[in-house]
Amino acid sequence: MIWNRQNPYLAEVTSKKRLSGIDSNKEVIHFEIALGDSKIKYEPGDSLGVIPRNNKRLVKDIIDRLDFNPLKVVESYNQTIFQLLESRFEILTPTNRLITYISTNIVHKELNELIENEDKTLLSQFKYGKDVLDFLNLDSNLKIDLNIFLSLLKPLQHRAYSISSSMLMHPEEVHLTVSTQRWENNKRRYGGVCSTFLADDCSSGSKIKIFLIPNKNFRLPADHSKPIIMIGPGTGIAPFIAFLQERICLQSLGKNWLFYGAQYRKMDHIYEKELIHFQENNILHKLDVAFSRDQIKKIYVQNRIYESRSKIFQWIEDGAYLYVCGDKNNMAVDVNSTLQKIIQEQLNCSEHDSILYLKNLKKEKRYLLDVY
Repeated sequence: MIWNRQNPYLAEVTSKKRLSGIDSNKEVIHFEIALGDSKIKYEPGDSLGVIPRNNKRLVKDIIDRLDFNPLKVVESYNQTIFQLLESRFEILTPTNRLITYISTNIVHKELNELIENEDKTLLSQFKYGKDVLDFLNLDSNLKIDLNIFLSLLKPLQHRAYSISSSMLMHPEEVHLTVSTQRWENNKRRYGGVCSTFLADDCSSGSKIKIFLIPNKNFRLPADHSKPIIMIGPGTGIAPFIAFLQERICLQSLGKNWLFYGAQYRKMDHIYEKELIHFQENNILHKLDVAFSRDQIKKIYVQNRIYESRSKIFQWIEDGAYLYVCGDKNNMAVDVNSTLQKIIQEQLNCSEHDSILYLKNLKKEKRYLLDVY
């Protein structure tokens, strides 16, 4: 059986454990999921697709706002409107179609001007943090026909999470490391669709729809003697837990160096016990951590990388593979700039040549990114 987005496997959550401290600004949870009879085979670096359900409260509020009958069966779908909004359509992030339709049918000076002027930047700022209900509430008199409303929504999408386990160590299960996304705006509470579904609606024994998302561009070296440098702040550490477990099972001779960052050591040092275990078993040869808010001057992983610049460059010259996982827009950019600076200094070369050096590492598939 081939499991995919259209045909997901119904898997059981066997364990759920909060990793971050109760007082942390982050809510990070470790999930263990049974693979049962799925015959799913994954490798470190792969991701798991999870198909969520929307928040029931938000579904109910939208139905009440539009005065729909929640039990009304929509003929073309053969499901009730409640079932459709819970499991079939995206209701957290409004589509541009919906926003344009609403703007056309209400008088709202700011939104009307943004749509008329086609100002994508300001419209993006206006949309930020708002869901479908917020846009419906811009004018309490707005009414939308049920079929038109559904046509203005997009299908509910799966969410992908980096796998944080090795199948060699955990042959019958797959592990995920999930940061729950929550925020408040104008006295309303919001949550990421899938992260809050997992955090609030799933516990040990719950069934969730999953499928494998292979990532052949984020693999351990075929040569197990090669050293690796892993850079993964926050939940970016997930695939590297899998990497280290795999290297234990393979009895790899290559050295392993991890850069990990978070806000506070006391509350945010997730997988600390596991990392200590890796160190004690001579699998994790170097560990550099950066807890940005434990001191007045913020320290990030790129700062730790630069502090070890000569050693890092020596590892790269000796054939090390570089891996970066996590935030695409800030962290990965800063890490890349730091690596470029290190190469420029260590080789005493031009900026152009340092950029070419990194490009060559990517061509050799020795500088691999899993960023989002």
